[in-house]
Amino acid sequence: MNKRFGVVILAAGGSSRLGRPKQLLPYLGMTLVEHAARTAIASGAAEVVVVVGAEADAVREKLQGLVVDIVQNSEWSEGMGGSIRCGISALSDDVGCVVIMLCDQPRITADLLRDLALRQFVSGSPIVASSYDGVVGAPCAFGRVIFPDLMSLQGDAGARDLIRRSETPIETVAFIGGNVDVDTPDDYKRLVP
Repeated sequence: MNKRFGVVILAAGGSSRLGRPKQLLPYLGMTLVEHAARTAIASGAAEVVVVVGAEADAVREKLQGLVVDIVQNSEWSEGMGGSIRCGISALSDDVGCVVIMLCDQPRITADLLRDLALRQFVSGSPIVASSYDGVVGAPCAFGRVIFPDLMSLQGDAGARDLIRRSETPIETVAFIGGNVDVDTPDDYKRLVP
C-alpha cells in the first residue's frame, strides 16, 4: 500500500463575497495562503500543490521560499472544479491519497491533514471527510481510486459534490474549528478582531 499523500490547496478564487482576495488577508503574521501552505508542509505530505488563479502573481510572491508546487488555473473563474483538476494533475503518480483543503479555513492543523490521510490509508475508504457542526466536508482525503472522479468535476462542483454522490459510507475525522472560515468581511472581523 502506497502511504505517500499529497495536499492540494485551493487558492484560486476571486473572493467575490469578501470584496478582496482572501488568500492575501493577514493572519498570524502571514497571509491565509501562506498559513495554509505552512500547515500542509508540516503535515508530512510528500507533495504540496497550491492552485492559484485570481491575484496569482501576488499569491506566488507570498509563497516564495516554501517547498510547494504552484500551478496556475487560468480558468479559475469557472469554479472550484477546474482548480481541483489542476491540483490533481500536478501530483506524482506515486501519491496514493490526496487531501484537498481550502485556504480560507484557518483552523486546519497539520495533525488534521495527516489524520485524514492516515484514516484513508488504514480504512481503505475512498473518501474521508472532516466533520464539524453536523457538516461533512473540507478538508477531505481521497484515495487514488477517486482521482478520476475528481478529474471530472466541472464548474462549481467540489469535494462536497462527491461526498453527496458517494455510494459507499464516508469515513470522518472530527475537525474542531471547522466552522470558522473566511467568506465575508464579518467572518474576517471575527477571526482577527
